[in-house]
Amino acid sequence: MRCFSVFLVLSLFFIQPSYSQSETNPWVLGIGLNAIDYYPSQAPNTGNDDGFLNELFNIEDHWNVGGPQILITRYLVKNLSVDGLLAFNKISKYGDVKVEKSTYIVMDINARYSFIDTNKDFTIFVLAGLGYNSFNPETVWVGGVPIKFGSGGTFNIGGGANYWFSDTFGLNFESLYKFSLADKLPSHFYYGLSLVFRVKSENSFNWRNGS
Repeated sequence: MRCFSVFLVLSLFFIQPSYSQSETNPWVLGIGLNAIDYYPSQAPNTGNDDGFLNELFNIEDHWNVGGPQILITRYLVKNLSVDGLLAFNKISKYGDVKVEKSTYIVMDINARYSFIDTNKDFTIFVLAGLGYNSFNPETVWVGGVPIKFGSGGTFNIGGGANYWFSDTFGLNFESLYKFSLADKLPSHFYYGLSLVFRVKSENSFNWRNGS
């Protein structure tokens, strides 16, 4: 969590009068950190269960915090956007079990629907889409027992929020549950925090009428 704290502090340097994403400025780029949590989905449990919610947010024991993640968002129409995500991590915690590090890479395409006008400084949204996860190595050994991560597709569902500090910079938080579509790929939670940058367009092009 120290990485998340440093990231939040750095972002405060960009506080200015506010603005947001719109039809005339549809592109937003982001870079940040992510956390992967395999509890409670398909993950071993050592018997030290303190209750679902306590274990779900047991950051020290369960979360694999790493990065970077690169986020690209394209506004479409009427609070609807599409997200592209490329993220990296190192998996060393699988539920309550410590494992040999495996490189985690994810590529996602998610549709985003905002419940608050995207021109506002603060918005909340839901996400749904598809992704592909890969691991290297796919098999790690714990006490002579193989744990297979596998690679394959996921169905993603979740939500998040944006907060714009200025007409250029803001913060994005997203939380996803990634349902596995492959036998050997474990389902898991994905959390991402990004500093986002709004790409300004001086002369917007209307693709509908070509002007």
